[in-house]
Amino acid sequence: MRISPLKEFFYYTRGERIGALVLIVICLLLFALPSFYHLIFPPDEDIDFSAFQNMLPPAKQAPEYGAEIPASRNAPVTREVSYFTFDPNLATKGEFVQLGLSPRMAQIILNYREKGGKFRKKEDLKKIYGLREEEYALLEPWIRIVGQPRPEWNLPKSTPNNSSQEPAKAAIFDKTGGNVYPAKGPLPQPEIDINSSTPEEWQLLRGIGPGFSKRITNFRDKLGGFYAIDQVAETFGLPDSTFQQIKPYLKLSPVFRKINVNTATLEELKMHPYLSNFQATVLFNYRKQHGNFESMENLKGIKAAFVESDWERLGHYFIFQ
Repeated sequence: MRISPLKEFFYYTRGERIGALVLIVICLLLFALPSFYHLIFPPDEDIDFSAFQNMLPPAKQAPEYGAEIPASRNAPVTREVSYFTFDPNLATKGEFVQLGLSPRMAQIILNYREKGGKFRKKEDLKKIYGLREEEYALLEPWIRIVGQPRPEWNLPKSTPNNSSQEPAKAAIFDKTGGNVYPAKGPLPQPEIDINSSTPEEWQLLRGIGPGFSKRITNFRDKLGGFYAIDQVAETFGLPDSTFQQIKPYLKLSPVFRKINVNTATLEELKMHPYLSNFQATVLFNYRKQHGNFESMENLKGIKAAFVESDWERLGHYFIFQ
């Protein structure tokens, strides 16, 4: 008799049936093992942690309601605040901190000024990012912008020697920070000698704060002086609009330091802003090979690394001795 294909597929030999039965028994035992594990393998005795707990510091309990909480080591440090009249265009970081601002906020104001920002009225201070309304309310009575006189300044209205002359543009030296405030009207624009004025004198010009004044004088000192007023515009970061605003008040004077190209060291040549390290090296090596230079015409014999515009600028700073 022929067996159907379905029965033939599910047909198991005796050995296969015994193997399947053993496999089922093993699976049942493995499923039941966790329930009987603690009976077969009893747990160890409980470990005594009392000695370890005695070594730990006592836990801090929360203070009772109404009790004074001691100051934490990480609590913010209370700064002593004192108020005095100040100009936000001229005040230092230390003065801002003394007025109650955080060092971070004071630095934000200084960064704003160094980028050319100006405070033309009290309310401009409120535009500083991060300054809270309550902080501005405390500072507002003490703000004195340059050009806004205080009523307690008893300043002369005319010169003592000749009353017919134009009223003097008198000013006062503010004891709170050494800032000079005009008696009335806008801040006068003084004439600035570009080669001798100090950073403080540069700050008397509108648009020139502590940052720009230091950059201008540092650039000037590295050059050895400006030979043209337009060189001031080459100061790093100085906006052209600011330079055009102050240009009418700038006065030219002779360059105060020149380089003797026949005796200058390689390091001295490299320090000049108009000479790159490569140009200074070429010039120095050319002098060693060909001897001292007698004039700019001899210098122009160097064909590598220089163009005519370089010689035009450097000619104002080179001497031949």
